[in-house]
Amino acid sequence: MKEAIYILIALLITGCSSIKNQPGIPVISVIKAPFAVPTHFADGHFYNIDTSTAPILDTILADSLVNSFRTKCVPLPIAKGNDSLWKNPDISTATWIGHASYYILSHNFGILTDPVFSDRISPVSFYGPKRATPPGRALDTLPKVDLVIISHSHYDHLDKSSIKKIHEKFPKAIFAIPLGLKELFEDWGIPSNEILECDWWESFEYQGWKITFVPGHHTSRRGAFDASVDISLWGGWVLEKSGEKMWFAGDIGMGDGSYYTQIAKIFHSFDVCFLPIGGYEPSRYTRVHISPRQAVQLHKLMNSKQSFAMHWGTFGGMTFEAPLDPPKDLAKALKDENIPQEKFLVPLTGDIVKIDF
Repeated sequence: MKEAIYILIALLITGCSSIKNQPGIPVISVIKAPFAVPTHFADGHFYNIDTSTAPILDTILADSLVNSFRTKCVPLPIAKGNDSLWKNPDISTATWIGHASYYILSHNFGILTDPVFSDRISPVSFYGPKRATPPGRALDTLPKVDLVIISHSHYDHLDKSSIKKIHEKFPKAIFAIPLGLKELFEDWGIPSNEILECDWWESFEYQGWKITFVPGHHTSRRGAFDASVDISLWGGWVLEKSGEKMWFAGDIGMGDGSYYTQIAKIFHSFDVCFLPIGGYEPSRYTRVHISPRQAVQLHKLMNSKQSFAMHWGTFGGMTFEAPLDPPKDLAKALKDENIPQEKFLVPLTGDIVKIDF
């Protein structure tokens, strides 16, 4: 009896968000933040605790000059081959599936970020923003998936069909999600012990990796009514192993920059950053998105050895910049900052790119 009580107390102290109930899946505990996290929710709704700033212009046109029609994406080239890189355990790779979906294979550990393999990003399959380019790699072609990380609940980052298919093909994959989404994942059939629900600055350790949920300036919503606004958290993920560090920023606006200054202060530098470059016109969109120039600023702030672009060119009808403007504006910003293009890559869809650790 005493032993059972001690185990229960230990689980409560460590903030364990899962209990072993399926063979082959280890118990993984969420580790509370090493410092106090300011309250960032009220009445069941989350909010940003930094200060919003006015929309920026830099590489962005004034609202009055932006096209009056939403972007209609054009199909992007799809790269094939290089599969042999996946077979070399000494090589780490990043593969852009599309939008914010990357497949990262490092130390023989497969990671999917905000995986969306569906044709539309919508609560229904017949309406909503449609994919212009097929997924760079089909789910069935990926060698392994050990971890799925989710930044927030918007449909272009959290796709029910993709989550269910991942669980079906890779039944031992762990899903790391923001606070407030666990019940939804359970409703989709993901076992409780495969879900790790984290608040900002909480972390967990799995197969030698330390994974930390970090702040980002954004919002969340998954429904037509205001009651669904900001009822789950949003953010990015830092992944560490053997002295190597990666930051998947998720979908972010700059805010006042304090979130990212804190991340840079705590982690000092990154080997790899995955940064969004699309969805910045008209300028009011930079309240929740970053422009290519801001992405370069974050690349510098994080002292990133190598960054990968994402969140552009996949789904039409979401913003107003021309479909190929994000990489063009990124190139301009890199040139202005005297940063070599190879330090901030814009991979082809489906290309398996070696990560330079």
